[in-house]
Amino acid sequence: MTLVEKIRAKGLNYWDFANITASGIHKISAYPATMVPDMQYELIRLIKSEDPSIKNILDPFHGSGTTLVEGEKNNLYPIGIDINPLANLITKVKLQGVNKKYIKTANKRIKKLLLNNNFHFYKHDFYNIEKWYRKDFILIFSKIRCAIQKEKYRYVRQYYWVCLINILKKYSNTRSSTFKLHIKEQSAITAMKDNIITDFLKSINTYFEYLPEYDRNKTVNLQIGKSEKILSEIESDTVDLVITSPPYGDNSTTVTYGQYSMLPIYWIDRKDMENFDEKLIDNYSSIDSNSLGGSGKRNKQNCQSHCLAEYLESISQDKRKKVENFIIDYLKVMAQIGRVLKKDKRIVLTLGDRRVDNKVVPLSSITQEYFENNGFELETSITRNIPIKRMPRRVSKVKDNSVESMNQEYVLILRK
Repeated sequence: MTLVEKIRAKGLNYWDFANITASGIHKISAYPATMVPDMQYELIRLIKSEDPSIKNILDPFHGSGTTLVEGEKNNLYPIGIDINPLANLITKVKLQGVNKKYIKTANKRIKKLLLNNNFHFYKHDFYNIEKWYRKDFILIFSKIRCAIQKEKYRYVRQYYWVCLINILKKYSNTRSSTFKLHIKEQSAITAMKDNIITDFLKSINTYFEYLPEYDRNKTVNLQIGKSEKILSEIESDTVDLVITSPPYGDNSTTVTYGQYSMLPIYWIDRKDMENFDEKLIDNYSSIDSNSLGGSGKRNKQNCQSHCLAEYLESISQDKRKKVENFIIDYLKVMAQIGRVLKKDKRIVLTLGDRRVDNKVVPLSSITQEYFENNGFELETSITRNIPIKRMPRRVSKVKDNSVESMNQEYVLILRK
């Protein structure tokens, strides 16, 4: 059977993975709009069965690393890029793992520090910290922060920071119904009960079991920054397989979850994160404004698309610029992806079509048009429902009306 026949043989609803929830390694830290691990594993497995020569896998928008982890399970060398430093840290921990014998000793040591009322620590601070955290919680998180900093091995500290992310979100003053920073009702803030240290200790004693065994000689190839720029530094025709899910739609309604990530980033010791441009964390919106469709001038000549032109004509003048900016940035990344991919190899893109001005942005059609005009063949596509994807049902406010999030996505399998 060919790859297309194998995919079609799975049936119409197979790719929904409706009853699958994230488990094991992928539960270590929640992240918005994650890929379905089982789906990624199966797609990679089927592609490898068709082409056993594949040795590496690239995800230039890796998020929390689902695709790269599943690629590694299929014995592929993972290469990742993301503009979000928090996504980078989560993915690095999933790929590099921990020394499981050592971590048990380290966990006992940090527990002893956290339960010691005489443990000296300093109060952490950043802009507006008391807006986003209760004063008593700031002290507890500061104690945990100082205890983590005392651990001598960086990979262990990184594991602890990732375990702390969910807890920093849980005990913050932000609403959980949105991925942007919005304050909870005061009554909800006051009602939060303190189980912070208990939750943290439970987390660090649970998730290491799912991680790979740490190997100091293993290289983890992840970079933080704009995908177009980092891809431009990769040699042409060196990548065997690209599987990714780019941000959908336009920047104002589709973000790289910068606001969602910023509070944990401000708590994590900077020396335990990888190198990135400090401008990315200047303020709560810096990551989002530097992502696809963000601020800056663009050359429209780089965005010749019949599908886009038709769409822009259908929406109001004041809405056109943001969509056009996103597509220009998006297609620049697609051009670099096409360049680094080897001939006869595949790109697998999971895309959603958001609405602007209550009209669907035809991102999947624009993408297919672009690649077919540049020497690629669409082998097949999959339309799947999104039964469990961690996304808000309503994503923004437009003239006091919420915009519906998409409930379907499209998987394009393209061959160079």
